[in-house]
Amino acid sequence: MLCIVDAGLGNVSSVRNMIRRLGHDAELRSTPDGLGDDDRYILPGVGAYDEGVRRLQASGWFDHLQAAPATTHILGICLGMQLLARSSEEGELRGLGRVPAEFVRFRDTERVPHMGWNIVTVTGGDPLFDPSGRELRFYFTHSYYAVCDDAEISIAMTNYGAPFTSAYRKDNTCGVQFHPEKSHKFGMSLLERWLELPC
Repeated sequence: MLCIVDAGLGNVSSVRNMIRRLGHDAELRSTPDGLGDDDRYILPGVGAYDEGVRRLQASGWFDHLQAAPATTHILGICLGMQLLARSSEEGELRGLGRVPAEFVRFRDTERVPHMGWNIVTVTGGDPLFDPSGRELRFYFTHSYYAVCDDAEISIAMTNYGAPFTSAYRKDNTCGVQFHPEKSHKFGMSLLERWLELPC
């Protein structure tokens, strides 16, 4: 089963609509009751980091996602990517810790947040991205970016004042800082490729 985590963090309907355009269905779930390790999870989100952690905790999703084995497919989008990591400068609470990374605020840029279309450069040939070599452009809106403990975890980079990690992967847990559901053909390609990743 493909589940979209609906913990009141936003974006769930637009993500589900794009999944449907790809010919798949996804269930919006406010709690993880009855779900298991073989299900796939999309964790979308916008808003503040600590509030996101609290909502996941209150709904039971925090414990469920934290306890899922490394083989479970999880895709975090924007705030969802941040929640998959260990911590963020934006808040004081601990994240899910599925990815060894922390999030820091942009400092050497003219404007924060980073908002709008930008180029994403694939760094490791990850199957999440189209391997054709064409330029990939995605829509961003965020003020914090990932600093990974290990450079191999970073699978894509984007430049905003300086290069930053715009996508990462640890085992079957992936995070993208951009919004594929707002990124037209580029977002559709990425979501379709994620849906086709083998179990």
